[in-house]
Amino acid sequence: MLLKTYRFFISDKMHRPYKEVFNRPADFRISYRIYTQEEDGRYPLPFQGIRWNFWYDHPEHKKGQLFMIYPEFEDENEQPITDLNLPINRQGFAKMWILNDDYINYHKGKMKNGTIGYFMEGNRKVGECEVIELLNLKS
Repeated sequence: MLLKTYRFFISDKMHRPYKEVFNRPADFRISYRIYTQEEDGRYPLPFQGIRWNFWYDHPEHKKGQLFMIYPEFEDENEQPITDLNLPINRQGFAKMWILNDDYINYHKGKMKNGTIGYFMEGNRKVGECEVIELLNLKS
């Protein structure tokens, strides 16, 4: 019942592109795949605006360290999906946004094209991605 109430609450809202919210470009772009329920992923598929944590392997990261780097899922024209009533595709592309500006420099030089990362719900991986383009993180 709570899910229905929440879905009703956001049904008239549209996603405001993060470029407007943060007033800067995205940090990097990814290709992603959300794990199926059989892969210990999530069911149902998420909607634009999900606030997963993000993790990728690097020797300087502390054990268990997660980052507030949020996806903004794109349509087939590389534009942000704005309809909050449509679940995202299981596979696709997204721009990624580092929420804390102080961490942008931390990730520069660590994040590269080809870096594999994971969408995290707590300590559970619910999807994986590959960095395909550095944007604001270009050195």
